[in-house]
Formats: sequence, C-alpha cells, structure tokens
Amino acid sequence: MITFRPMPSLVTMPSAPAFLAARPVIRRAAIVVLLALAPSVLSAQLTLTHTEDAAPVPVGMLRVRAVTGWSRIDERFSATGRRSLDDEISTDSLGPRQLPLLTPIELGLKTLTNNPLTRLTLGRLGAVSGERIVVAPIAFEFGVTRRLSVGLLFPFIQTRRAVHITVNSDTLKRANMGYLPERLRSGAAQVNAQVYNAFIKAADSIATLLSRCPANPLATGCAAINANAADASAAQLQARRYADAVKSALGTDSASVLIAPRASSALATAIDAERAATNTRLQKYLGAGAGSSVGVFTSSSDFSYIDLQGRSPATGLLRSALGGGLDSIQTTNRPVLGGVSFGAQYLLMDRFQHDTLPPQGLQTRLAVGGMLRFESLRVDSATKLGTVSPSQGSGFELHSALDFISGNLGGTIAASFNKSQPRTLDASLIGDPEAFWVIPAFGKVTRTPGAIMSLDVTPRYLIGDWFAINGHYGLERTTATTYQLVEAGADCVPCNGLGAPFPSIGARTAQRVGFGIRYTTVEAYQRDQTGFPVEVSLSHLETISGDPGVSKVARDQIQVRLFFRVRGSK
Repeated sequence: MITFRPMPSLVTMPSAPAFLAARPVIRRAAIVVLLALAPSVLSAQLTLTHTEDAAPVPVGMLRVRAVTGWSRIDERFSATGRRSLDDEISTDSLGPRQLPLLTPIELGLKTLTNNPLTRLTLGRLGAVSGERIVVAPIAFEFGVTRRLSVGLLFPFIQTRRAVHITVNSDTLKRANMGYLPERLRSGAAQVNAQVYNAFIKAADSIATLLSRCPANPLATGCAAINANAADASAAQLQARRYADAVKSALGTDSASVLIAPRASSALATAIDAERAATNTRLQKYLGAGAGSSVGVFTSSSDFSYIDLQGRSPATGLLRSALGGGLDSIQTTNRPVLGGVSFGAQYLLMDRFQHDTLPPQGLQTRLAVGGMLRFESLRVDSATKLGTVSPSQGSGFELHSALDFISGNLGGTIAASFNKSQPRTLDASLIGDPEAFWVIPAFGKVTRTPGAIMSLDVTPRYLIGDWFAINGHYGLERTTATTYQLVEAGADCVPCNGLGAPFPSIGARTAQRVGFGIRYTTVEAYQRDQTGFPVEVSLSHLETISGDPGVSKVARDQIQVRLFFRVRGSK
C-alpha cells in the first residue's frame, strides 16, 4: 500500500532566531492529536514507510520526489517464532490437508483397507518461495505558503511471489496414490465398475437369502444362512461398504476416476487384502466364486509435477474436480499503476531558526497533514495460489510529525492513521482467507481492511552542513480485517447457508528498526552556497517482532528529491 506524505528536509537546520510561535490553543491541540495517535501500534503492511519530518516545501517551489523501495519477505511471525514462506507450501505428505476435496477419498480408503489410520498421500512437495515488492512512486509537491504544501502522488507497484516447487524429487517413494491421465480413465473405470458390481451383486444375493430363508429353511443356500444369520448379515454389509467405497473413493466412470492406488504400494496391498477377506466371508454363504475376482485399478507411475500442475492441453490435479479448479502453483508477478493520491500538509508550530546566526537551544516544529487515495484495480482471485495484492484500495490517511533539534542531535516523532475502503474480491468462503492452501469454496466477498495506526521515532545525528545519519524505530498496529459474504459460488453448496460476517483476521502488532543516511543541498541553496537544491537518501528497515501472521519485511529504499522554483524568487 502506498501512502502520500509531503517529504521535507531535516538534515541541516537553518540558523538564527526567528521564532514563529503558534497560538497556545492550536499548539496544545496539535500535540494532543500527536499523542493520541502515538500509543496505537500496528501490523505489518505490504510495504513499510519511513518516517518523514515536519518541514514544508519552500513557498513557490515544486519538489519532485522519486522513490524506489525494495521489500523482501521470506518469513512470517508465528506463535512459535518465525516460519519460512517455504513451509506454507511444502509438505512431506501432499493430501487432504492441502487439498480438502481429497478428504472423501481418504475416508473411502479407510473402508477399503479396514484401517481407520489409513492416509492418502501423493508424496513429498518441496517449495522455495519468497515475496518481493517494488514501490516506485513519483510525487509532485508545491509550497503554497510558508506553512502549507499540497501534492499529487502517482505510485507504481510491482508485487512478485516467486515459487519453485518439486514433487517426489528424492528417491523415497512416499506417494501411495497416483494421478491417472485421460487415456487410462476409461479402462480404469471399467475395472472399478467390475469390482463394484460384483460386490453389490453378492450383497443383494445375501440380502435375498436373509429375507427368504427363515420361512424356507430347506431352500438352496439357506442352511448356511440360518446357521449364522448375524454373520451373514455382517458379510452382506461388508460387501456393500466395500462396493460403495470403490465408487466414492476411486470412481466407476471416466468422469470420476482421477486417482488410483499406486501399484505395489502398501495401500494397494491392503485394499486387495480386504477384497480377498470380503470374498472369503461371502463365499461361506454364496459358494465359490462369490465376490470380485479382480482388484481395483492401480496406477503404475508415481505422482509427478506434471500430474499436479498439468500440461496443456491436459489438466492436472489442481485444476480438476478434486483440486477445485485451482490455478497451477507458479511465480506470480503483478505490476500496476496504483491510482493517484492527493495530499496536503500544514505547519502548525514553527520554533526553528531562520537566519544565519548560531543556533540557540532547542528548536521544535509541528506539522499535520492528510491524504486521499484513489485506486481502481482488478478483482483479486483466491484461485491463484499465493498471489500478493499490490494494494489495499482507496482510502485516506491522517498524519502528524514533531521535529526537534539541539546542536548536532535531532529527530522526528511521527504518528499516522490510515484507513482503506472495503473491496470486493473472489475469495475462499471457508477457513483462513490468508492461507496459501485455500479451501476451494469460492464466492464474492467484501474485505474491509483494518485501520493502520503507527508511531515512528527517528533520531538523527547531523554531520556538518550536508549530511545526517538516521536511526529508526517504529511501532505499528492494524485492527481486525473483516470479510462479508456477497454471493456464494454455484459450486459451493454448503456455502450458501453461511452467515456473515466471516471469521476476521485479528488485530496485529509489529515493531521495526532501521537506519539511513541523507545528503542535502537545500539549505545551502537557500543561503546561496550552491546553485541547485537536491536531496538523496538511503535507508534500510526491518520488522523485528510481530504477532502471528505478520510478515518479516526487510526494505531498502533510495530517494531523490529535486526542487524547482515555480513562483516568486528565493
């Protein structure tokens, strides 16, 4: 998210006592505003802003500001420390925990193996991932009066999440299921249908005997049934459960046959052993040949990268009905022009010296400002796994800054309040909306971002007339982000009855530290010591702590500010 703040100079301070004290009531009110914002702390955003000072743009001058900031996110904070972005994706057992629509298949496999501990796994998924965000705004700011400056900001934002995945790349064969290409599905469906029909036929035959034999004990087949009717009934239920599990878990037509037990795996062996045990139990009552003489279809190949991702024109597991139509896992790159921001800043209190006499004591000044941000971006979609949104949408910001300096030491204390407007997006309607592996139950949702409040302290050490070294400490808090259902998708039957609002993302707090250097000739230009005013600054900022879910951001920024006389004379 980009915010606009007029960005004045605070490297060398003009000398000499020309104190312009603000009215006491206004001054006290401004300080109250600053202190009221200060205790609030805030969660990490996509980008971290650096504290700006309270100096206005000189009257009649246009300041052109070009900034490039590079933010890197490789980890997020969690309840147990920090968690790599790789860990959000990778797993030793790809299955229903990542792709929930596989859950009914896993339940069916428990029946087919007669083992409640059976798990479906497509094997190991390895991942290397990181987020990169480039923010490159261009701002035009004009000094209307000595106290008032206004400006426009046009941001360019590029968000990129690099993802490189591997599937079962090592020698350990963890997968017990394989994905079937389309050319094999018709044959696989015929085999599974044969198993299904054989057990359904046997179950129906026992059911017929159970209903007929009590009244006709001498009829064919009734002796065994009447001898142990309870066990015969159990055999009939076992056969029917096995048949139903074949149909629900493995499929009996080409549309539903998508995955199959991997041949020679422990899972395939257990499924066939249960088939044989069911046959033996059925044959006690129906004679030799009862049940299924063939086992379910098995896959001869391991689950692979192509099976997961697909390759045109064939679709992989993610885009299939079992994946929920998810897009393939890939590096996402979104460059956008982030709309336009209109801002203004007003100098409420000015007790800085403005002549060339030696500085006298503590100097202070206080400024307040605001910004309106207008953005119009395409709707984000949760079907594209891992996409980083380049913006939080339109909104506004209020900010204040207090500068102070004494000798070679100085600094800025700044506070801000930032609120973005609700946006409609295509999101998962169940579970954590920020998770990488979303539940594929999609619909239109209104997302209302939490308010962002920040307090930043920037101490400075002035070196000569043109250089300064900056430190930085920031405390940031984001209130809860809420989600409101607009319309559930047609394929999300259980979602249509969901109430609103959805579970929100709770409030989060983050702390950040940094350092930087700045070079400026602005004050020297005003004293006729140089022919052109320019400022260049370099800075680095990192998040050092945060609530679970906060991104650990490392940001480097370079900024150049040029000043041009538009009106009047120096």
